[in-house]
Amino acid sequence: MNDMTLRGNGETYFFRDHGQFDLLRLRLLPALIESRRRARTLRLWSAGCASGEEAYSLAMLVDMLLPERDGWSILILGSDIDETALAKARRGRYGQWSFRMTPPMLRQRYFRRTGDEWALDERIRCMVTFHVVDLIGEPFPGGELQDMDLILCRNVFIYFGAEVVSTVARKLARALSKGGYLMSGHTELIGHRLPDMQSRLFVEGVVYQRVAHAPYGPPPQPARGEGAKRHHSKLPPHTTPHGLQASPSEQARERITPAPLAGKGRGGGALPMPSIDDLLATAHKLADSGEYASAEQTCHQALAIDQLAASPHFLLAQLAQLKGDFAQAGKLLDKTLYLDPGSVAAHLEQAALSERTGNLPRAQTLRRAALNILRALPGAAVIDPYETTAAEMAQWIAQ
Repeated sequence: MNDMTLRGNGETYFFRDHGQFDLLRLRLLPALIESRRRARTLRLWSAGCASGEEAYSLAMLVDMLLPERDGWSILILGSDIDETALAKARRGRYGQWSFRMTPPMLRQRYFRRTGDEWALDERIRCMVTFHVVDLIGEPFPGGELQDMDLILCRNVFIYFGAEVVSTVARKLARALSKGGYLMSGHTELIGHRLPDMQSRLFVEGVVYQRVAHAPYGPPPQPARGEGAKRHHSKLPPHTTPHGLQASPSEQARERITPAPLAGKGRGGGALPMPSIDDLLATAHKLADSGEYASAEQTCHQALAIDQLAASPHFLLAQLAQLKGDFAQAGKLLDKTLYLDPGSVAAHLEQAALSERTGNLPRAQTLRRAALNILRALPGAAVIDPYETTAAEMAQWIAQ
């Protein structure tokens, strides 16, 4: 265990990783709010929050999604092992560097300039509670650290050995309520088995949900594949739940089955050949529902139509990672890059796999290639599947 493990994760800023925060804003938090509306309780935990930017980002999302909170009991907990970092978090004042990936309108809405710093709105600051928590040594769940609806523990596991990662991840999983979500950094928990947890695959990343023995509200809708309508990554200045999430009746889904290949229908007429876009949308839904074998089958149906399509290979690589087959995932990502050399996502996924195997020079080369691709694009171009702009992603990777 190195010094960073003991001190916690010091690198943070507001709304770090727009893809994951879009997933929270558009899917996970609206689904949780809807499912908890009768009980009027919501419990969120930013584990390893450092100086508090992540915990306060959650508070701002809750304020936008649930502006009328009278009668609600809402806990937003930020924890870290570093008391000095938490003291800064409680103060709620930040320098320009903490806003390097934050839309300007959010800073204007929730902060006021005081000299060289930005002071957080007192209403948002009071929404968050901060405590010192040793994720390794503290015996949770128990006390306040239980029945959480959402736990963010991102970019923390990278400082732990494999055995400690499994131990802490299982403790966090047990601290969730039934149907609650655990979100880690990209690929941090891939290959680790978590009892009573189901992995949910979205284009923005993998999220882990504690298995509920009874229905737990409407499941969040997975993002569509190629050809589907994109949503913009920026947070609007006055957001309401009605503009972000479909109604419960609209969210209800039947069990998804792979699209049939062309053939004859009941009346003897020919069935239309499904398009690759339709097949990819179905494959993403199947993967999100945990039906990984059917998702793979649907990807192969897409490849039967066009063997040179890159997106089915990319989704198959993600599915291989979920199964812990990193060698196969690497081969599929190589195919993706061969077919689509401009795929930023494939470069970054392959870089993460290279880093996992200790091939740091290749990881650096792949990230540099992704950076060059991004810099050649218009700054406002939206990058799949991260749903953030080329300029923002370039800035993130360059750091």
